[in-house]
Amino acid sequence: MPAAEREQLPRVFSVGQTTWVRKKPEIKEGAFLGYVRTGYQVPLRSRERIKGEGCPAGYYQVEPRGYVCADRTVTESPREGFLAAALATRPSDGPFPFSYGLSNGTPMYNRIPVAREQERYERWLGKPGKFDKLPKTLRSHEELAEDRVMEAPDPVPTFLLEGGSPKEAPYDLVEQTIPLGAMLSYTKVFESQGRPFLLSTDHTIVPADRVRPFRPSSFKGTELAPGAIELPIAWMRVSAKKKFFQRNDTFEEAGDTWPVRTFVGLTGREVNVGKTSYLETREEKAGAPLFIRKEDATVVSAETKRASGVKEGQKWFMIRLSAGTLVAYEDLLPTYATLVSPGKGGVPSKGNDNVEHSTTPLGAYSITFKDRFATMSPETGKNRSFWIQDVPHTMYFDPPFAMHAAFWHERFGEFVSAGCINLSPLDAERLFDWADPVLPADWQGVTGAGASENGATTIVVVRR
Repeated sequence: MPAAEREQLPRVFSVGQTTWVRKKPEIKEGAFLGYVRTGYQVPLRSRERIKGEGCPAGYYQVEPRGYVCADRTVTESPREGFLAAALATRPSDGPFPFSYGLSNGTPMYNRIPVAREQERYERWLGKPGKFDKLPKTLRSHEELAEDRVMEAPDPVPTFLLEGGSPKEAPYDLVEQTIPLGAMLSYTKVFESQGRPFLLSTDHTIVPADRVRPFRPSSFKGTELAPGAIELPIAWMRVSAKKKFFQRNDTFEEAGDTWPVRTFVGLTGREVNVGKTSYLETREEKAGAPLFIRKEDATVVSAETKRASGVKEGQKWFMIRLSAGTLVAYEDLLPTYATLVSPGKGGVPSKGNDNVEHSTTPLGAYSITFKDRFATMSPETGKNRSFWIQDVPHTMYFDPPFAMHAAFWHERFGEFVSAGCINLSPLDAERLFDWADPVLPADWQGVTGAGASENGATTIVVVRR
């Protein structure tokens, strides 16, 4: 349906934690097509409700498919304060749907606290603007965090003026405390009483001087196309790599390097000098081809046959853990190549638990669920010791393992993650939009394998 027509349709708002889009007008465990996020809305085919099982008030039929129970998680007329907060925390288009920050330990307030309240709830946290280093086990999470207090360019949201809150009374002043090292997402930075505050995407108000902002990573993989950039290529992992000229039967340094996390095309020609092998690249200097030492090159070659489980014409990913590489294929045509960060535990060993050892599982999997942005934590419940809020462009393939953006580091090509496949934000957006199933415009998440109504799914192949 064209976007202009969709905008004219009646809508229902999600006001609960999750509003499920069901396959049929019935409540059945696991029988859902996707979901709508709190504060977001989905167009209806009609305001008339359909009778069904497990939902006394009936079901709305939504676009482009599926049914939503008319329960307490939805409304056609949200409260004014709730709607204002939802609009103020809408995501942006692109690889960074929100701004992100690293917590130094801070309360999440349900309204702007006055000075005496700030003193009461923050006296044990130390001086604002002082940022503590993370423990060694979490050190990679602060690689892109900046040690500075954020400026406040936005006006105070109108729904927060005069003690206002997006929450419905009664409520506690402090929703919860964000632990040191946890990460939050936000959309506004405003000043009140001479202090900067953040509007978090969960509609709480967070002191900005207890949060370090992340600078965005610029790393991006490469499009592949016949006659343009083709495989094989060589990636520069971990560090820059030297360039060489061939001089008769010897090789000399060319005087410069390929920067880390860049690539160069290869011709396929290899020259051996003693115990050292050199690969001819498609780059030239002064009319002569440049070479790279084979030991310095992370070579990515095209697959010559489909991986097991991949059907003719299907989209699939080939991930090589030891190389830290990913290639996206449409059947046997490579379309995109990049560096990724697998689990920091390295290549998994037989019999070891992948979650416990922070390793990425080997095998071939279907994408089971795509989520525009998902909050991740090793724990459940409200009082967790660690979480990452609204991780962008998440694709689960062997839950809890997923491919997703990592906005907190850019050591792509190295073993870094807790077991998931870390992608740069730019790569994550590109591959999320490309991979099947297609996520409907107004949904937050869509089911892959097991929901044929949503169309094809993409295969994720993980090898050593």
